[in-house]
Amino acid sequence: MASTGTHAVMPKPYVVGTEQFDVADPGPEQVLIETEASAISAGTELAIYTGVHQWLADPSRTWPKFPFVPGYSAVGRIIAVGEAVDIFAPGQRVIYAGRHASHALVDLGAASPLIAPIADQVPASAAACAPLAQFPLAALVRSGQALGQSVAVLGLGMIGQLTLRLFAAAGAYPLIGMDPVAFRRERALAAPGVQALDPGAGDVLTLLRSLNDDALPDIVVDATGVPSAVNLAMSAVRDGGKVIMVGSPRGIAGDVDFYHNLHGRSISLIGAHGSSIGAEPREGFPFTRKRALRLIVHLLESGKLRVDDLISHHVHTSDIGRMYEGLLNRPEKFLGVTLHWR
Repeated sequence: MASTGTHAVMPKPYVVGTEQFDVADPGPEQVLIETEASAISAGTELAIYTGVHQWLADPSRTWPKFPFVPGYSAVGRIIAVGEAVDIFAPGQRVIYAGRHASHALVDLGAASPLIAPIADQVPASAAACAPLAQFPLAALVRSGQALGQSVAVLGLGMIGQLTLRLFAAAGAYPLIGMDPVAFRRERALAAPGVQALDPGAGDVLTLLRSLNDDALPDIVVDATGVPSAVNLAMSAVRDGGKVIMVGSPRGIAGDVDFYHNLHGRSISLIGAHGSSIGAEPREGFPFTRKRALRLIVHLLESGKLRVDDLISHHVHTSDIGRMYEGLLNRPEKFLGVTLHWR
């Protein structure tokens, strides 16, 4: 049943378009999926799109390299299965680590493949973001106790917005979103228990205390992707609190006073990347990829995690170039972006 599909491609920095490719039949342990929608991961994909990703120039790395087919978060429907597949069937709707492509082959024989069923009731724009939600979920898991903890999230792009909503679902309160862009602060306020502030509107510590019963937050999550933001994150948490670095800050943090801000105040600085959720449990980190996806799907299907209202643009893939430029240059208009393929 070989046919022709379409996928996005970046031949070089600041250029993105689409091209056709041959869609292969599934092998014995593979499923063939027709994509319904895919979500743009602004941090990773813009780093590659602009040519600043640190691995582009590393000869020891095979990923990412131009020409590059972006994307890793999608929803679609299985249209064919290999002869050895018995846990999925044609017609099933699934989320998976799909690139921006009309079709995808997922190898179920690989170690913990990223694929899970999801109900038809979940809007395509929300379901497409499910694999992307692993990053903020890692921040939630790495923070330890969330129930009743005050949490501030620095940076309200999609990762920051999802972080706020996952902490809200876990019972954290109060929640404070921090971003200089009013559009993003307004979207953050839609989550229960969330307040928002502009970090440039005054002394940040005073503003935080005014929203948190005269105390600094127990947990600060840095979702900016800007290395130097660690200074603000470390200064904004209470003594003995936790700073969670979610996503992928790229570059050198600069002048960080670890002696005072880290040691002197006894805070914990914790890394939380989506890749920390792997195929097998890690000591002190019980989540596996399969377990994480199962939880994210439950939260979406039950309505405990709402995502569709964070999607500012749900467009046909033919509009992909404008989407990258918008995410890069117009944060006051662009937040979540999903591409539909039908």
